[in-house]
Amino acid sequence: MLQVAIVGGGLSGLALAERLQKAQLRFAVFEARNRFGGRILSHTPDSQTGEPAPFRNDLGPSWVWPDTQHRIAEFINRHGLSTMAQWQQGLSLYLPDRKANPQAFKDSTTYASARRIVGGSYRLIESLLCRLPPNSLHLNHRLTSLLDRGDHVELNFELAGRTIIVRARQVVLAIPPRLIGTGIDFQSPLADPMRNAMQATPTWMAGQAKALIYYAEPFWRAAGYSGSAFAPYQGAALMEIFDAGSESGHIAALSGFFALPAALRREYREDLEALITEQLVRLFGAAAAKPLQILLQDWYCEPYTANLDDETPLIEHPRYGHPWLQLDHWNDKLYFGASETAAEYGGYLEGALAAAQRIGDALELTALSLAG
Repeated sequence: MLQVAIVGGGLSGLALAERLQKAQLRFAVFEARNRFGGRILSHTPDSQTGEPAPFRNDLGPSWVWPDTQHRIAEFINRHGLSTMAQWQQGLSLYLPDRKANPQAFKDSTTYASARRIVGGSYRLIESLLCRLPPNSLHLNHRLTSLLDRGDHVELNFELAGRTIIVRARQVVLAIPPRLIGTGIDFQSPLADPMRNAMQATPTWMAGQAKALIYYAEPFWRAAGYSGSAFAPYQGAALMEIFDAGSESGHIAALSGFFALPAALRREYREDLEALITEQLVRLFGAAAAKPLQILLQDWYCEPYTANLDDETPLIEHPRYGHPWLQLDHWNDKLYFGASETAAEYGGYLEGALAAAQRIGDALELTALSLAG
């Protein structure tokens, strides 16, 4: 029997696993996807010419703020990672509507302290995976139900069409609370306030999609633009665009968040690349007309990220860290992780580490009390 079963192989779950390994607790991580990382996903461009180290671009979270996020700063330092500043040299652009000309302005605040992890945000996941025993890591395990057995919890997973039963003294659900509430059968019921809290907690970026556009060269830099652009008008394909290339410029790329909601992205899927290119030409001129490659990552289409409640895009950052999501349940046997459970920096990578720290403290305290 496991001491701790961690369900969810994103940053929160894997950071907790590293903590438990150091505490010499017997654990395993179960991930429903065929990859680890959750919403962290990085893409390797075809050419790495001229780059001193492998370069990857982020289709999930791109930035960290080490100046104010002390957990991510400590993680980066401890794991020997490095960061680079978000490219901001040059003028930014503002496109108020489809027919207007873009307005240039100097923007020194939007990405003032934002940093990108060299090698992409997936380096966070890789650095954890290489420190964890391979036999503790399990992909393609979809949790279907949980049952409180008194002195342990019984977990039922679906794996390749068959049911796998796992027993653990304690369980951590390091997946978005809203998905837990709709996708897992709690055979030992949770209290109604807990279920309400899960349902009312939006999954950060679950309704969002991101575009990544590669070019042969960073022509916007040569023209005196930062690559940053904002298009808040109705009907815009992308609402926020930024330079996603390497510092050297050998890898040239723009990236952006969609303005179109999930329903329209689905309806106009075959036209999205053309709409993006058209908008970039309006912003940056004819040089933007021939991208080498356009990649789209629609997180709303990911069943282990979003459900139907996430279709309506968020208009502001939610207030995360509901007290019910920070409590233990089933007499210290059930905990809820993921970034959305963190009261501080909920939804961010820092929030994922905060959740792992909170639960790690509780599990180590339980282990010490049992040992005593």
